[in-house]
Formats: sequence, structure tokens, C-alpha cells
Amino acid sequence: MLRSNIQPRPALPVRLLRGLILLCSLLCMVARADSGERWDGMSYTAFKRYVHNDISSGLCFTQDRQGFIWIGTQAGLVRWDGNRHVKYLADARDDALPDSYVMSVHVDSRGRLWAGMNSGGLARYDAEHDNFVRYRTSPTGLRDARVAAMTDDGAGGLWIATGSGLDHLTADGQFSRLGDAYDAAALPAGGIDTLLRDADGSLWAGTRRGLFHLRHQQPARQIALGGKSGMPISALLRDSAGRLWIGSRTSGAFVMAPGDMAAAPVQESGAQPALQRERVSGMVEAAPGEIWLGINGSNGGIVVVDVRHNSTRRIRHRDDATDSLADNDVMAMFRERSGVIYASDMAGISQHAPQPRAIATIRYLQPGQGGVISVPSAMAAADGRLWLGMINGGVAIVDPQHGLVRRLGPANGLPQGRVLATATGPDGEVYIGTQNGLFRATADGSRAQRVALPQRREEDEVWALAVSGRTLWLGGLDGVWALALPPAGAPRLLRHEDKRLGDPRVTALLPVGDAVWVGTRTGLARVGPGAGQVEAVPADLATPDRLPPGYVSSLLMDREGRLWLSNFGTGIVVLERTDADGRRRFRRLGMQQGLPDSGGNKLLQDRDGMIWASTDAGLARIDPRNYAITALGPGEGVHVPTYWTNSGAVTASGDLVFGGLSGLTVVRPTALAPWRYVPPVVVTRILLNDKDMPFAAYNQGRGKQAPPIIVTTAARERGFSLEFAALDYTAPERNRYTYLLKGFDSNWVSTEASLRRASYNNLPPGDYLLQLRGSNRNGDWAPPLEVPVRVLPAWHQHVLARAAMAALALLLGAGLLHARTTYLRRRQRELEAMVEARTAELRATQAQLETLAYGDPLTGLANRRLFNDELRHMVAQAERGGEPFTLLLIDLDRFKPVNDTLGHDAGDALLAATAERLRAAVREADRPFRLGGDEFAVLLSQAADRATLEPVCARILANVAAPLPHGAAVIEISASIGAAVYCAGNSHEQLYKRADVALYDAKAAGRNTWRLAAGGMETL
Repeated sequence: MLRSNIQPRPALPVRLLRGLILLCSLLCMVARADSGERWDGMSYTAFKRYVHNDISSGLCFTQDRQGFIWIGTQAGLVRWDGNRHVKYLADARDDALPDSYVMSVHVDSRGRLWAGMNSGGLARYDAEHDNFVRYRTSPTGLRDARVAAMTDDGAGGLWIATGSGLDHLTADGQFSRLGDAYDAAALPAGGIDTLLRDADGSLWAGTRRGLFHLRHQQPARQIALGGKSGMPISALLRDSAGRLWIGSRTSGAFVMAPGDMAAAPVQESGAQPALQRERVSGMVEAAPGEIWLGINGSNGGIVVVDVRHNSTRRIRHRDDATDSLADNDVMAMFRERSGVIYASDMAGISQHAPQPRAIATIRYLQPGQGGVISVPSAMAAADGRLWLGMINGGVAIVDPQHGLVRRLGPANGLPQGRVLATATGPDGEVYIGTQNGLFRATADGSRAQRVALPQRREEDEVWALAVSGRTLWLGGLDGVWALALPPAGAPRLLRHEDKRLGDPRVTALLPVGDAVWVGTRTGLARVGPGAGQVEAVPADLATPDRLPPGYVSSLLMDREGRLWLSNFGTGIVVLERTDADGRRRFRRLGMQQGLPDSGGNKLLQDRDGMIWASTDAGLARIDPRNYAITALGPGEGVHVPTYWTNSGAVTASGDLVFGGLSGLTVVRPTALAPWRYVPPVVVTRILLNDKDMPFAAYNQGRGKQAPPIIVTTAARERGFSLEFAALDYTAPERNRYTYLLKGFDSNWVSTEASLRRASYNNLPPGDYLLQLRGSNRNGDWAPPLEVPVRVLPAWHQHVLARAAMAALALLLGAGLLHARTTYLRRRQRELEAMVEARTAELRATQAQLETLAYGDPLTGLANRRLFNDELRHMVAQAERGGEPFTLLLIDLDRFKPVNDTLGHDAGDALLAATAERLRAAVREADRPFRLGGDEFAVLLSQAADRATLEPVCARILANVAAPLPHGAAVIEISASIGAAVYCAGNSHEQLYKRADVALYDAKAAGRNTWRLAAGGMETL
């Protein structure tokens, strides 16, 4: 919070007035703290990290008129366009940087770039020639080689802060001693570290011994900070409201009101404030009234000052989030003109794109504590709170203004295991569907108890819940159940449907009137009010207006009465009408229509009627009037890339909440504004005949008046290539690019955002105009950039030469045509034969490599590497709602004596025979593997109980035990089997361990038998 510094006691009326103002401020703060801004306390600030040696250890930033960002580092000067960087290093040449340690960069009022160095003085970048002009130290020139800061003087010249004080460079490039007129000579020894010029022409000079205000023909005035003088200063910023922000090297930050000369310390909010003992390395105004302070130190990060609410929050690096601030040791900060914020560290830079208040990411429920949340289910309660089912079990009850309110878990009656669905009951109670059955919680979430269901096992999974009046609809892997909810007493079964749904595995429920729509893992059904009124909607992928088959992840009825469903694999499907004959007509919306991904997870409708969908690659907003789709990703603030199926809710305030695998996305639809920034399009590199040439002339808006790229006869074969970029830094991977060479191309040519290159060679002689277009992240095109191109003719392209060659061609043409045609036909046949032979060789080689990588050469079975991949894949499928499965581990009993007595050829023959016997003992859908030695495994594609496993294991044991003739000997051997059925929450390592323990139990029981791991599924 911001507080006044200690000053001499003012007069009584002034003190009374200040007291009243302070009291009003405190009352306002209390009111704000009580009301708060929804989600602000939990919102997560995401960054994009750029890690590269060339952009590491950045000390300063600036942006030139063309839009390039320049970074001064400890090892050179870097130009950055959002995609590619170019680094300039010190060199002995007179037109290179004199020093690679760049302390300051500045673009003056004439658009020229200046670089100040640690020991090399001052250099100006000459864009026309892509080199530098040096300004050395001399008695009449620059007085010190350390240039720490620069600012304009208002007359086309520069003020220069050096290690010896204040220098001045006039508009015509001459050094003057104008600083003496500002009493700069009175500043302490050691020079100036940071410099700022006010609109009235006065200067603020930050030194190691305090802050000074310099005015023309007036004595230098030292400014006390928090009642103290002589404090070392590291950064200065004048914000849009006229406040002066001062960063110190030892004592945090201070702020000075407009027109005031007293600086108050910035007090950090929270239980353990540390700002007043830290070094502020950089400052930016992220938004009006929001100042970001970069802190230099291993525990620093960024302190965000909210002036309007008199509060702060701190952004730090987090090890459990790849899009957090890259490092807490912030070296410098910068805000470019579209609003993107950069923070540099020793390894690279962190970029934060400006986000509207429309979208917030909730990654942690309690600030300062670890643990990225994963939210498989979400429900908005009547009291405005959210009930969030957590991946690690239980429910978190969250208030949008105050954060986490309560956790509901084993301590108050809810069992371990994932919460799959929630619904509010008719009397305010909350029904909770879990992997272990149905539970009912009190409205405040203080306790929960199991609900006994008639004719249904208590521990069966509950995948979907919906309440209509006093009827609770429940969906699981065993169909849909309708239960009456009397005001008192246990629920009463009204109805149960399973096989007539088409698929009994229910994933989503939507009551509409006296019927209910049911989404399943393969399609859609409608359950009517009467007995037997069940419609399984036919699915047909090949017919565009029919329902596509697939996992229905959520259902929604829009205001026009149209049914929407999200399909995990197909996208979004809308039931547009039903024909007189009862046939349902659907419309499909997929990636071709603009969805960011075909995996649709949750549908919600906002107060304006817009449909929102979470997908496996961000969010999408759909206009139901014309089905226009707007995709939203990291550029819009959507930093949760993948979402859970059917996890989302609309809050009482109209916010949309989507549960994701790495956090919660909150959308305020009314605050969403389109990104209107039109980026400049610039040339970033030109290669002519494979050699770099200067390109700055084409970025100055001169168009056709710029000097053309001259392609000589010698350069025509290799031609030229031109790289360009649209300088929208928010999401450069989404910028679009096209180019057109007028006079040669008939249409615009598209190029990838990762390439951004136009290349031409062997062009006919003539004058051309190359037009380059780039867009912002939304695809809005900037005006094209024009580059003239001139291709010079070769000697043979002149008129006389062409006439002579035409005559010669007529004489030779007839004779050569026949010979040439014959040769080409023969050569074509030879080439086709070579291509066919080479293709066959490559296919054979590829097949051999795949066999070596994933197959066991002795038995022909898949090896351990493929086994591990398949096991992980099947566990992941089961976690996301797929079918459980069974793992068998098989070990030959006393295999070593066979090798020792009969030789390794006998052991190899036994292993090969065991593989064939395993294949014969299991189904085609089951996969046998050889893990190594005499160890084998089988993945049964479906889970099984003991009764089902018994014949499978007995068949394997019998097949393996059959005698095997080998030469004069007969080999007899047995096997032991350990079985484990996948259980919810098992990792692939845990499942393997359970099967391995069961295998050892079988061996301990005397071998030639099998055992089922404890915790396995006894029944399904």
C-alpha cells in the first residue's frame, strides 16, 4: 500500500484536512476489501519464455519507430522481431560497436537508435548501412566511457548520463557543457545511473547517493525518499497520471504525486512484506494505475502495485508451472507499444501479453502455495460459490471474491477418489457423483453422506447428474436412473434405462420439459416421459446432416430451443430441426469451421446468447445466429490448453468457468474486446545472391520511391529472398503472412508464420513491385509493405541477340527436336526404374528398422519398449473414461536348467515355442509381449473378474506345459502368472507392481499356477 513519508508537522488546518482524507481512504479501502474484484485474488499471470544465450542478461530495452525491439545485454546489442533475433557484437572496425556490454539504449525524437556502453562510450546505429557511428571520449566530447542512461533534450539533442555526471549532445552532433547550467557539477561523485526528463524540461537524476532534481539556472535539489536522503537510485518512471515512481538499490520503491516534491514509500501488502529491503531493477506501467516493479534478487520477481486499490501482489517463478516468470532475478523491464511486457533475466526474457479483464486463469486456489489444480467437474451453487471437483479427490468450494472457502473430503464424509459430477437438489442440498458412488452434501459443504440407491450398487461410478423438479437423473456406466427426491426420506427409483440407449455408458444429461437428453460414449438418446419411450438417435459419420458417432462430452439447449452437444473427437454438433418423419437433422462445427481443436469438452451459453466451448486447444465462442467461430488462445489470455469433459458452469454474475487439466479458466463475456492492434510490417532480412544486403530503406514507408533491389545477370540464378514480419508480439505464431510480386505473381502467396520468406530466382528482366502483407494474431491485415525490384537483362535478352538466336534456333531446332525427344523418353524410363527400385529399398529398410526398434527378433513378439508405450496408453485411456483392462505377467519356471543342461539353442527353441503358445491362448485383441529373458506379458483389452480370468490363465498354463521335442530330448516346463486389473487412480508403475507381486505369490505357491493381485476387480 502507498503511505506518506514522514514530514515536518504542518499547520493544524492542513493536518485536519489530511486526517479527513486519510480516514476516507481507509474507509474506501475497507469497502473495496469487502467487495473486491471477482477472481482478482486468485488470478494467475502467465508468461511466454524465450531462452537463448543471445538474449540473456538483458540490461535495457527500447523500441524503434519501425517496431523492432532492441535489447542491450552484457554480451551485445540484440534486435528482436518476435521470431528472429540479430546480435551485434564489439569489433575493432570503426563501424562496429566499441563494447559488447550495453548499459542503455534509446530512440531519439528523430527515430535514431543510440547505445550506451559500460566502457565503450556512445554509439549510434546507422540503419541504412547496418553499422554504427562511434562517439569517443575526449576533452571536448564525451567525458566518460560509461553511459548509463539517455533521454531527449526537447530540441533534437540528447542528455547523456555517464560515470562522470551529465553530458549533452546537440541536434547537430556536437557535445556541449549545457549540464553546467543545470548545476550538474554539484552532483555527487560517481556519476548518474538513471535519468528522466519532465515535460517542463527539468531533469531527474538518480545517483548512487540520492535523487536530484535539476532545473535550468537553478541549484540542484536533492529529494528525500521516505524522509531519508542519499539513497542509491536504480530506476525512474513517470506514469500516465503524472506520478513519479522511484526505484532504489536497497530500499524498494517510492512514489511522488504530481507537483509534489515529497516521495512516499511503496508498502507491500501481505503477511511478509520484503519490498523495502529489495533492489528495484526496472519499472513499467502495465495499465493506468498498475505499476510493475522488477526486483533484482533470487527471491524477487515482480511486485504489481494497484494504485486504485492501494494494494500489491507479487509475481514469482514457480517450478510447477512452465508459463510462470522464468526467473525471480529480474534485471530489466520494458513495455512495448502494443502493451506487451518484457522482463529480462540471466537466461533470457519473459514476455507477458496484455490481457483484458475478460479472461482470468486460476492455477492455484491459495496464493503462495504450490499445487496446480486440475478440475474434472464444476458447479455454480445458488449462493454464488463454485463447487470444484478436484483431480486428487474431494471438492473445493470457492468464492469468486474471497477465494477458497472450504474443502470437502474424507474428513467430512466424502471418500477418496475423483468427483465426476455435481448438482444442486430441490432443497438446497448438493448431490455429488464420484468414482465410489453418490453422496449428498449440505448446502454449505460442511459434511456429506452416502446416498443409498434402490436396485443400484452403492459403490458404482456416477458420471453425470441433473435435477429437474424433485427428480434426480443419474448417469453411470450402467445407464440412466430417474430417482424421486421426497422432502424427507430416501430417494425412490422411478425408472432405469440402459440397453435401449444404444450405449449404457452415460456421459451427459440434460432434462428438457418432461424428457431428458442423454449423451453416451458413442452417441445420443432421448428418454421420454412414458414407459418405453426411449429414442437412440442413429449415428452416421458419412452423412453430413446426421449425428456423427462419438463420445458426447456435454449437452446444452440454447435460447432458440436447439440442442447443442460437444463431441470428444468431432467437435460441436447442433440439432437444427426434426423432420415430419422424425428424422433428426444436425449441423457439424469442426476445425474447418474455426474450432481450435476437434475435441470438444464443455458447452456454456452466456447472457448475450453466445455459445462457448472448451476444447483440447483453448476456447471458442460461437455466434448461434450464423455459427461464426472465434478461437481464443494464449494471446487472449487462455493459458489452460486442455480441458476436462463436461467440466464448466455459469456463475450467478454471468461469468463462465471451465475446468481444465492445469487450472480453471474464467471468462467475463461482457468484458471481452477484440484485439485491434495493427502491427507494422517490416523487412527483417534480404539475401541477394546468397549475400546479406541492408534493408532499412524499405521499412521507412517510402514504397515505390525506395531504391530497388537490383538483381544482376550474375545474381539471377540464385535470385533473392526477403524475410519479413508483422510486429504483433502478443502471439507471433498466429500472425498470417502473404506476398505478391506484381508483374509476376497472379495471386497472393501464403507463407508460414515460422518462415515469413518470399524467394524468387530466374525472373525475366523488368521492374517489379514486391508487396508484403502481415496480420495481427486475429488475422486483421496491416497495410502492405512495398519493395521495388529490378531485374537486369542478360546479353542474350537484348533485341538483336534474340533475333540472332531465333534464326539459329530455327536451323537447329528441327534436328535437335527428334534427338532430344528420344533421349528424354529413354532417360525417363531409366529414372522411373531407379525411383521404383529405390522406393522398394527404402520401404524394406523402414520395415526392418521398425522391427528392430519394437520387436523381439527371437520370438517375433513386441518387446519391452512397445509394452511400456502400450501400458501407458491404456492407463491414460482408462483415466479419461475408457474401459479398464488386465495385465498378466508370465514367468517360465526353472528355465535356467534348460539352458544349462541342453544348451542355449534349446532355451531359444523353448522361448520361441512359448511365444507361439501364448498367441494361441489369448484373443486377437489381446497383446502378448516378451519383456526379456524368460519373462512375458499379456495386456487383456478388457478387465475381467476372477471367474473370467480363470480359463484364460488355465489355457496359458496348459499350453506352456505341453512337452516340446528338441532333438533327442523332450523339454517339459511350467509357468507362473501374476494378474492385476486396472483400478482408478493407478499409474502404469503401480499396476505393473501389483501384477509383479501377484507373480511372486504364484511362484511362492509352488509355481505352475496364477494369482490375482489384491485390490483387483472382483466383479464388473
